Amino acid sequence: MTQTDHFGMSRHRRARQAVPVSIPVPVPDSSRGVWHPGQRSRLVRQPLTRLVCTASVLLFAGLTSNGAHAQSFREALQSAQRADAQYAVALAGVANRRVQVQEAKAAFYPSASVTYNRADLTGGSSGSGYALGITQPLLSYDRYLTLQQADPASVLAIVEEREAKAALSLRVFRSMAEMIRAREAIRSLEVQIEGLDTQLKRSRRMRELGQGTITEVSDFEVRLAVAQANLVNQRAALEAAQRNFTLLTGLQADPRRLSVADAPGDPVRDEPAYVSRVREGANGVVSARQSVRLQEIAVKRVRAEFMPQLVATATTGRAAGATSSTSDTRVGLTLSAPLGASQWFGNQRAAIELVRAKDNLRFVQETASSDAQRLLRSVSALTNEVEIRRRAVDSARLALEGNIRSYQGGVKTNIDVVTSYQNLADTEVALANSELSLAEAGLNLRLLDPAVEP
Repeated sequence: MTQTDHFGMSRHRRARQAVPVSIPVPVPDSSRGVWHPGQRSRLVRQPLTRLVCTASVLLFAGLTSNGAHAQSFREALQSAQRADAQYAVALAGVANRRVQVQEAKAAFYPSASVTYNRADLTGGSSGSGYALGITQPLLSYDRYLTLQQADPASVLAIVEEREAKAALSLRVFRSMAEMIRAREAIRSLEVQIEGLDTQLKRSRRMRELGQGTITEVSDFEVRLAVAQANLVNQRAALEAAQRNFTLLTGLQADPRRLSVADAPGDPVRDEPAYVSRVREGANGVVSARQSVRLQEIAVKRVRAEFMPQLVATATTGRAAGATSSTSDTRVGLTLSAPLGASQWFGNQRAAIELVRAKDNLRFVQETASSDAQRLLRSVSALTNEVEIRRRAVDSARLALEGNIRSYQGGVKTNIDVVTSYQNLADTEVALANSELSLAEAGLNLRLLDPAVEP
C-alpha cells in the first residue's frame, strides 16, 4: 500500500522518501529540565506559546471552514478546468479556431441572394419587383487555397487546447506547492519560537538569580522577535496562496492535508528518444510548423488573386412596374480576372512573412530541445539533492537524540538541544522544498512530451 508523508509526497516516487509526520516539540523534565522528543510541550500554557498555537488553529479553521475542499492535485485540476477564467478564455479561442476551420471548408459552398424593390413611392404608376439568385463557384484557385487552410487550422486548434491544459496543470501545481512550502515554513518557525521562548524565560530566571547576563537575555529577545516576524509573514503568504488557489479552482484546500503526490511525472527512460520527440512534436513546434504551412498558402493566395475565377449564376425575378405574369429567368457564367498593383506588394510581404515563419520554426525546435535537456539534467540533479537532504534529515535526527543524551549527562547545554530541534525542522523543510521542485520538474517533462496527454 502506498504511503504518503506530511508533505503530501508518496514514498515510492522517484527516490523521494517521506520525512517524519511531525517534529517533536521540546518538553522540560520535571526534575532538571531535560528535553524529551515525541511529547507535546507543557509550555503551551505560557501566554506567548498559547497565542502561537491558538492562532495556528484559528488560521487553519478559517481557511477550511466553508466550501468544498480539495486535498489532491487531480481534484484541484478537475475543478480548475470548470472554474478558471483564464482556461475558459483559452477554450473560447480554441472554439473560435474550429469555427474558422468550418468556414474554410465552406469555400466552395453556393450562395443565394433575395432582392425586393418597389418603384415610384410618391404616387402615380408604381410597381414592385423581386429577384432570386444562386451563385456557385466553379473554378477558383483562391477558394481552393482557402479550403487548404482547414487542415492546418484544425491542427492548431488541437495544439492550443493541449497548451491550455498544460498551462493550467502547472498553475494548479504551483499554487498547491506554494501552500505546502508556507505550511512547512510555519511549522519550522513554531518549533523555533517554542524553543526560543523557553530559553528566554530560562535566561531571565538565571538573570534574576545573578547567574546570567543581560546580553544573553537580549540575544534571545532579538531572536524571538525575528522568528515571530517571520511567522507573521509566512502566515500572510499562506493566506495569499489560499486565496489564489480558491480563485483558480473554486475550492478551498485544507493546508494540513494538502497533497501533490498524485501529480503526473513518470521518469524518462530513453533520453535521446525523448529529446527527439520533443524537438519534432512539442506543442510549440507543431504550432510553428502549422504557421509555416499557413504562410505558404498565404503566399500562393496572393498570386491566386491574378488568376481568373469562373462562377455559375442562376437568377429569376420580375422588374418593378412589370405585370405579374412577366418574369425573367437567366442562367449564365461569369469569368473575372482582377488586375492591380497592390497584389505585387502583397506578394513581397507574404514572402517575407514565410521566411520569418521558417526561421521561427527552427528557433522553436532548438528551444524545445534545449528545454528538454535542461529538464532532464534538472531532474537528475534534484534526485541527487533529495537523497542528500534525506540523509541530512537522518543525521539531524541522530544529532538531536545525541544532544538530548549529552544534556542529560551534563555535557551539553539546553540551547544545544533547542538548536538541534531547529536544525531538524530546517532540514525537513529543505527536503520538502527539494521534493516539490523535483515533482514540478517531472511534471514539466511529462507536459513537454508530445506522446503523453496533458
